[in-house]
Amino acid sequence: MKRSLVLAMGGALLLLVGVARWHLVEPGEPSAQLLTGELWQRMSPDAKVAFVWGIGNLVEFERVQAGTPPAGSKSFIPFLTRGLKGRPINEVVQQVDAYYQAHPDQVRRPVLDVLFRAVVLPALGPEGKGGKGR
Repeated sequence: MKRSLVLAMGGALLLLVGVARWHLVEPGEPSAQLLTGELWQRMSPDAKVAFVWGIGNLVEFERVQAGTPPAGSKSFIPFLTRGLKGRPINEVVQQVDAYYQAHPDQVRRPVLDVLFRAVVLPALGPEGKGGKGR
């Protein structure tokens, strides 16, 4: 009888500690897990191509599903669509690689941001309005 009482009390105590710990360690705002240059530089060429291809597929899917976002929206999809249009994937990968090589202090910058800065914005021209600025 004593043994079952001790086991029951121990189990109840463990349950109480678990519940209390769960409430103390509630997750806050989930942090974004973005691919950065640290990992990008260690990735194989095929993995880099797959990443860029995935971004292209996401952009195309969003464009087809949502259409053109209304004027004044904060969507970057139209910019990606225009900036990546007609670009070979290997060229995009090379430009991202070149950016990280030229800016080794920015390896923590997300790859998507680098893709936007190094590939998309230059293709949009100085105003970022879709003109070819080369």
